[in-house]
Amino acid sequence: MRIFIGLGVAFIIFAVIYLFFATREKERSNMAQRLEYFSSDATTGMEDRLTRQGAAEEGAFPGQLLEKIRSLFGDWTREHKNSKLDFLMQQADWPLFGAEFQMILGALGVIVGIFMVLLTFNPISFLMGLGGTVIVGWLYLKFHISHRRSSFVGQLGDTLTMISNALRAGFSFMQAIELISKEMDPPIGSEFRKVLNEINLGNTVEESLESMGKRVASTDFDLMVTAVLIQRQVGGNLAQVLDSISNTINERIRMKNEISSLTAQGKLSGVIVGLIPIFIVGYLLSVNPHYFDPMLESFVGKAMLVAAVLFEIFAVYIIRNIVDIDV
Repeated sequence: MRIFIGLGVAFIIFAVIYLFFATREKERSNMAQRLEYFSSDATTGMEDRLTRQGAAEEGAFPGQLLEKIRSLFGDWTREHKNSKLDFLMQQADWPLFGAEFQMILGALGVIVGIFMVLLTFNPISFLMGLGGTVIVGWLYLKFHISHRRSSFVGQLGDTLTMISNALRAGFSFMQAIELISKEMDPPIGSEFRKVLNEINLGNTVEESLESMGKRVASTDFDLMVTAVLIQRQVGGNLAQVLDSISNTINERIRMKNEISSLTAQGKLSGVIVGLIPIFIVGYLLSVNPHYFDPMLESFVGKAMLVAAVLFEIFAVYIIRNIVDIDV
């Protein structure tokens, strides 16, 4: 019981420290964006500074901390590159290399593990703290990518409408992309800004859009990329095609929201099924700390506990698959 209390306390302390630094960095980032909005001469220098400090629009990591880490371990991270992890960092829009993410996650795991050992005086708690921190870090990365992808799809319909209106007003496609990069909020604004930067560095429009499509991994955006590529090769009314795609995307989003409301009861059932056993075990341990000792002292009891956990996970997985309807 003391191990779980120590793990909870360590997690709370880590969350408070992270929120403190993230909030301060978010304030700096917001101030930089306001200055960039009102000062067109400072745009290029400010973007370079934000990139160098790791102060992306979402304020994911404190920039000063990242600068110190790179100054200390820059050679090691360059020697231990991981293309898959680097791509995940691009999808999350975190100003990190994959090796840097591994190093930060490992360092946090060691810190949490040491804290738990000091709290519980049990060497096994170090492995629990290290493993728990790594698992939480990976889950947070996956959740952040998924949330960012959902936000991107939610903005895509309005973005296509803006591009089609700009094309009708006489803008070129590149000018329309630049308009989106300035006017739209992250993540779609930052992604189109990356497209502009890649084009300025010598990539073609087709290569830059396809690279963006791989980062966002959205079938809706793939429709837009396909339409643009066809239009650039054979011509046609791109504004009208984008309007049709925008209507399709908006209708799909409306349908997803309707399905989400209809399946809310099933999702809540899955949450309840997963949480009730945890609350029951916690209550029994608080009333009688030695309640599960007979099961933990025998092989059959341990096997029953492991089977119960596996069946619980399987039940939650089945419920989520039933209510997860792909549109």
